[in-house]
Amino acid sequence: MTNSKEQEKVQKLYNLIGERGLYVNTNYDIFTKKPEEIALSMGAGYKIPLISKGAKAYSSPLLFAALTSLLNHGTMLITGAPGIGKTTGAEYAGHFFTGTKLDEILASELQGHPQQTEEKLVASYDLGKLVKQGIRKVIPNRFLQSPVKILDEGNRFPADVLSIIMRLVDTGKAVYGGEVLEAKPGPLFLTANYQDEGTFQLTPPFLDRFDVGVMVTSPQPWDLRKIRERGDEKLNGNLEKILEIPENLKLNFEQIRKEIKGIDEQVEYDVPVVNAFADFLYGSLRFSEAASNNSARATKGNAWHLSQENAPAGHFNDSPFNYTLNELSVRTSKAIPRYAKAFAWFNGKDKVELGDLKTVLPYLLWHKIQPSSKALSENQIYENDRIAFVEDLVGKVEGEFNEALSTDAIKYYNVALNALRTGKIKDKILTEDELRTIVKSSIAKLGEVDKPYALTFANHIASEYNCNGKHETN
Repeated sequence: MTNSKEQEKVQKLYNLIGERGLYVNTNYDIFTKKPEEIALSMGAGYKIPLISKGAKAYSSPLLFAALTSLLNHGTMLITGAPGIGKTTGAEYAGHFFTGTKLDEILASELQGHPQQTEEKLVASYDLGKLVKQGIRKVIPNRFLQSPVKILDEGNRFPADVLSIIMRLVDTGKAVYGGEVLEAKPGPLFLTANYQDEGTFQLTPPFLDRFDVGVMVTSPQPWDLRKIRERGDEKLNGNLEKILEIPENLKLNFEQIRKEIKGIDEQVEYDVPVVNAFADFLYGSLRFSEAASNNSARATKGNAWHLSQENAPAGHFNDSPFNYTLNELSVRTSKAIPRYAKAFAWFNGKDKVELGDLKTVLPYLLWHKIQPSSKALSENQIYENDRIAFVEDLVGKVEGEFNEALSTDAIKYYNVALNALRTGKIKDKILTEDELRTIVKSSIAKLGEVDKPYALTFANHIASEYNCNGKHETN
């Protein structure tokens, strides 16, 4: 394990926020190693986690606010009940982890309400030039120019404003008066209270734009003492002092992003495990028997009328894909390794491991994956606790991943791919007929493995072979 100066500074800033009472919440739900769980014999199934030796524990809202702030265009959804620190936590994290003054963050922050307009969100015309000279000069507003962007109570924005936000979150750009405006790089946080009569539904495509999501819970009763000890800055005005960032803890963001990008992957059997598991998860959840009998079109994105909710039970009824209504986007598949690397770096590691990925996955997926009726029939709590749903789902996928690695399926798969990519087996150069025979044999052998992942492997082999029509056959 190695620690950089920048990583040490970030850790100290994380601790400083708690020590100063700016964000106090000991609902620890992130552990660097799997905790020991003590079951309460009379506690209705509840388990109490105890940190493992040598591990660290974090509160997910502050941890992911820190990681999101360190990334160039990180986006984060923060949900929970009113009045428990959702917005305040984002404000303080944005201040400490980007160096942006709190006053600047507050001045650019936008409050969600049905009358919110495009002009307040993005830009306006210079009225002086427009009236006197007839020139339409676009002036970006403070929100677009701020390094830390906060949309408070985002589910109170009307649909037309949400569409503007969607483009901004997706591309870092906005359009006003036919002019493309570039948002200043930095994190974007959106807070959302739970649904009530004054909110709008955040659609799945909108939620998919947010890299990570957290559920903020109210502080534990023992946290209230430390919160009170901070004092009431509305009375004593001491907030400016406790917001000071020590000179020796100011961050070099270019160096931080370079170090995160340079984090290596754990490799087993010549396979980069983190990306391999992330790709396996992606493939496991996209499949849908209800979509088509054609394996290329058998995806949830194509199950737009008949789905696993209203279709008869399929052949692979107990496979992980049956537990979700939707699949993962390419956008999500790109965010997964980014946050896994950032989490590993935050903990002073020079290598990202499968454990790091599994720790962050529930927070990268819970707001994007919708549980199916099959999942809810197994545990109704999943309707509320989507993080628990994703944790259990990842466990199911990991079971199939380990099974695939331990069966002959992976051997057939690897032999065929290696032959296709090198044109050889060991040192023997293959003829076109020999290569085709190996491909057909591997696909046939995979067909004997009664699992959806075998179908994915077979499709990949065929895709490599069919690529660009480069293989001539008799």
